[in-house]
Amino acid sequence: MNKLPALCTAVLAATTSQWSCAEDLTESPFFKDSKTQLLSRNFYFNRDYHQANAPQNYREEWAQGFIGTFNSGFTSGTLGFGLDLIGMYGMKLDSSSDRINTGLLPSSGNRQAGVDHAQDDYSKAGGAIKIKVSQTVLKYGDQILNTPVFTNSDSRLLPETARGFYLNSQEIANLTIEAGHITSMTLKERTSHDSSPLTKADFLGATYKFTPSLSASLYGSHVEDYWDKTYVGASWTLPVNTGQTLTFDFRGYDLKSSGQQRGGELDNRAFSLKATYLYGPHTFAVANQQVHGKGAYSYGVDGGDSNYLANYIQFGDFVREDEVSWQARYDYNFASLGIPGLAFMVRYVHGDNITLPSGVTDATEWERDVQLAYVVQSGPAKKLSFKIRQATYRNDFGTSLDEVRLITEYPLNW
Repeated sequence: MNKLPALCTAVLAATTSQWSCAEDLTESPFFKDSKTQLLSRNFYFNRDYHQANAPQNYREEWAQGFIGTFNSGFTSGTLGFGLDLIGMYGMKLDSSSDRINTGLLPSSGNRQAGVDHAQDDYSKAGGAIKIKVSQTVLKYGDQILNTPVFTNSDSRLLPETARGFYLNSQEIANLTIEAGHITSMTLKERTSHDSSPLTKADFLGATYKFTPSLSASLYGSHVEDYWDKTYVGASWTLPVNTGQTLTFDFRGYDLKSSGQQRGGELDNRAFSLKATYLYGPHTFAVANQQVHGKGAYSYGVDGGDSNYLANYIQFGDFVREDEVSWQARYDYNFASLGIPGLAFMVRYVHGDNITLPSGVTDATEWERDVQLAYVVQSGPAKKLSFKIRQATYRNDFGTSLDEVRLITEYPLNW
């Protein structure tokens, strides 16, 4: 039996019972400091594999999703109690049996194209109780995590969620400490807490801001029967002149398989160094990323986006064994032309020196991404956003594809 909803209900009942005798509910910090949001997300996804031997040559679906969240404040007193709730709903707008498996919608059977089909709709919900003492908050329940060693993916219609304990402490100025004990995860297009192979993950880390422009992070994690992971990151922003800044960003992982080694035998180090130059409406960036050691840098069971490296982009991640990759990126902000909210991005990443599990060496891959985004700045539709993303990916060992994503989002806040 799932005891978490009952536990959340009990906490809410106990706290509201307390308030009924002590203070007006509408003026209590629990409700006064609460935030409620409904995010409407419309997502079209098209991926075309240009290869005859692909398991599924073409994927195309269109779906509408709603993500509702309620984040309460805390009850009065030294020990404050609160509650976070999340509810999600997705429905099919267009799909067919031969175009499934985009990640937007769950599929029947074994997700076999041409045989199975996408569900008409699906939903999932969860909650987390939280306790606050001073500047430290402990949560237990369903939540969306974002740390270098455990990050839930939000790259499709509905995000992943993780269940377990999460602690965030900011007792010391400029220092943020995070820790977690996660026991299950619900994947993006799934509704069950056992949809992920994760059984247990523990992590601990901290970020310290030495100055407003210089920060560093150190995190470590253990994923049962998969691997141990260490992350080191640093970011430094230098003002060059009026309207000009230069930023250097270093990110690195050390990964070693452990336990039953369900992710394979791994012992590698992956790092990236990125330099970004902002000049008025123009942003130029270059990055180098390298993987050394045995196997690829691996992630996914510890959150679908647990990859903070610079060359983790729309389709590719460029983290294969021995891979060395370079990125060039350009962004333009159209506010300088009198169109605030409109932005353009193009980037290109090329990787080589790849060693494949088959024994092939010096393989190569590349990806080119283009994005145009617009956010409405005022009026009744303020914050309504549109994104068009196109990716072209090629390699010399089997995969070739083109991808288009059209995403519309509209948040409503209370």
